[in-house]
Amino acid sequence: MNTAATVAGGKTGAGVIDTIARKELVELLRDSRFWWTGGIILLLMLIALFLGWRQMQRVDGEHAAARAVTYQQWIDQGDKNPHQAAHFGQYAFKPVSPLAFVDPGIDQFVGSTVWVEAHKQNEFNFRPARDATSLQRFGELTMAFVLQILAPLVIVLLGFSAFTGERERGTLRQLLSIGVKPTQLLVGKGLAIIAAVGALLLPVALLGFIALGFVDDQHADAKNLYLRSTWLILGYAIYLTGFIALALGVSAASSSSRKALIGLLAFWVVNGFIAPRAMTDLARIVSPTPTKVEFQNGLNEARKATFGHDETHPAFAAFRDEVFKKYNVTRIEDLPVSFRGLTLRKDDENGYRIYDEHYAALWAIYARQERIRAIAGFAFPLAALRPFSMGLAGTDTFHQNRFATAAELYRRQIQTAMSEDLIQHHKNGDNKYVSNRRLWEQIPALEHKIPEVRTAIAEQGLNLGILSAWMFGAIAFAVTATRRLRPL
Repeated sequence: MNTAATVAGGKTGAGVIDTIARKELVELLRDSRFWWTGGIILLLMLIALFLGWRQMQRVDGEHAAARAVTYQQWIDQGDKNPHQAAHFGQYAFKPVSPLAFVDPGIDQFVGSTVWVEAHKQNEFNFRPARDATSLQRFGELTMAFVLQILAPLVIVLLGFSAFTGERERGTLRQLLSIGVKPTQLLVGKGLAIIAAVGALLLPVALLGFIALGFVDDQHADAKNLYLRSTWLILGYAIYLTGFIALALGVSAASSSSRKALIGLLAFWVVNGFIAPRAMTDLARIVSPTPTKVEFQNGLNEARKATFGHDETHPAFAAFRDEVFKKYNVTRIEDLPVSFRGLTLRKDDENGYRIYDEHYAALWAIYARQERIRAIAGFAFPLAALRPFSMGLAGTDTFHQNRFATAAELYRRQIQTAMSEDLIQHHKNGDNKYVSNRRLWEQIPALEHKIPEVRTAIAEQGLNLGILSAWMFGAIAFAVTATRRLRPL
């Protein structure tokens, strides 16, 4: 189809753009390569949607069943000393985000289960990645992977010859000679690619929204999920729009389709595979994370300043004297409350301060590493899109930290209740004191809700800004490149 003949006829402005967009879209739809690549991408997205949904439902069901079992075990532990009950503990299971079927994020690498017990803030266990096969090192088929890696490749294949093809056919000179503005060509071709890509993505997006309607999750309300989904779509729209502008700009600036394709494929490889790895390594160098042994040794050293169960520790003697002075007594037997309960509560409070300091420093390191990685997003947008996607899906470091904090507060709730029961009811010198189910039932099951969307947006504001800046930069590049086109 001759582009010059198509747009000729006195049309101006929006009419020219509309004609160009229609013509380009018709050509795309007539190209068997579009149907082959588009069909494969659509099939992969549907498979990823199905597998992600099934995996999310399975894990969520397992966690729900396990939560009920571990809490029932807590209730049914029988009569015992409250401090023994605190050591009996229970498991806390991180709720699976309903949007994990879009982007599972870091969940399989950091674990979703933690044992809450007396005196210890344990790390998360049961990481699915540990049980993964060697093939899974290449990544899993997820909606996020398809949209972040494969969809830009489709855009590259659709747009690399947008202008070079016109030049090689001799139609570009004719178009510019009859008064068609380069920016009109850019907008028209861009709209055509947007329509073609949208036709591939829209059915999957609708299926995703429909799937959310079947979510009966006590950890996230429907409004929050739909708002998060809307922001997710916006983030991916910005990302893919930037790729469309980049493809058109490179095509306009290149002297041949071959050079345009090579340049775009090189960028696609760096953006999707090289830059993320390089920035991760850079972040670790600039802001190194302590090893597990180093972190634990730091905690142990700090804990040495507290007395724990050591009654010969100087801090224990100082605390005992402080209690004696408060209650105006000289012997433990004369105290109106349980000294054992008081020491346990004091030791826990000392531990809370130590754990808060060390874990806050650790999470601060993770946050610095994420900011360092995000800087690359100004040139390679996946560095900004990936954390944004995980953040809105509820599967990033921030949401992991939120649940870790909730689990720790739950552990402290148990500790406080057990110590307070000892303080009020245990008689000094009585080694046979026990409590019962009535006390255990005062501790409710752990409930954790996924934060509201505004919290996620506030946390991901930097990445959204970087992603938007990259898109506008790509658009500016495309406009500049097309304005330099000349009839001769």
